[in-house]
Amino acid sequence: MSGQGPVNPPMVHPGAVAAERVAEVPVRAQDLVIELRAGQQVQQAICAAVADAGCDAAWVDVAGLVCAPFAYVMPAASPDGARVAWYSDTYRPDGPVRVSVGGISVGRLGQGDFTHCHGLWSFSGGAALGHMLAPDCTVAEPVTLRGVGLCGGRFDRLPDGETGFDLFRACAVGEPVRDADAVMMTIRPNMDIVETIEAVAQRHGIRNGTIMGLGSVNGARFSDAPDMPSAITEFIITRGQLTDGAAQIALSAVDMAGDVFSGTVQRGGVPVSITAEIVVRAI
Repeated sequence: MSGQGPVNPPMVHPGAVAAERVAEVPVRAQDLVIELRAGQQVQQAICAAVADAGCDAAWVDVAGLVCAPFAYVMPAASPDGARVAWYSDTYRPDGPVRVSVGGISVGRLGQGDFTHCHGLWSFSGGAALGHMLAPDCTVAEPVTLRGVGLCGGRFDRLPDGETGFDLFRACAVGEPVRDADAVMMTIRPNMDIVETIEAVAQRHGIRNGTIMGLGSVNGARFSDAPDMPSAITEFIITRGQLTDGAAQIALSAVDMAGDVFSGTVQRGGVPVSITAEIVVRAI
């Protein structure tokens, strides 16, 4: 039987705790249809399509993408103790890799493109959930991807003193958006994902919407599955809905052992470990 509240004690990071616990930017959203051709480099092609659509950022669903070569990493312990976690060595499966569930946050690093992608994929002899290295992945089969383009805000990869990582942060672009129909946010450690999404959506007048995103959580309590005890994880939202101001979120997460946990999370039982990148689009 699952309990209530967080599974683990709060995460303690090496840097001073930042006063701002969530960065939130109201944005205009538009549907994206992205056609990828075999031979294209994944990050380059997706970022070019987002820019061609006139968007500052995007969330792109990459389910159905097939790549060869393909590269990914998993959550791992910090090798030097300078941070609470790090990444595994890079995995490069032989043959084509098919993404069954996945999402990419599209943003910027300095003046260049950058992406952050988590998902579940299968390959000859195995399957995994992890952090896809989009610059090292090549499209193997033509595919049509769908996403949500965002105008008026951007995910900028910036140094983060609290965690010691370089992380995406939701930042405004240009003049404030007057006709926003979505909000993008980045959530800091120990903030509950469900409670934070509900509070941010309420501040921006969104009562009903679709929730998309990825990040890391410090354990998780599920209402329909056993709890996930690991503090070092990567997750992808597999289903997210805001209904009358209440968020219902299902996610899949992987721990350092490669074990995958999936279920509908409990409100108050899913705190951020390092970061979470979330988009809520009004419906």
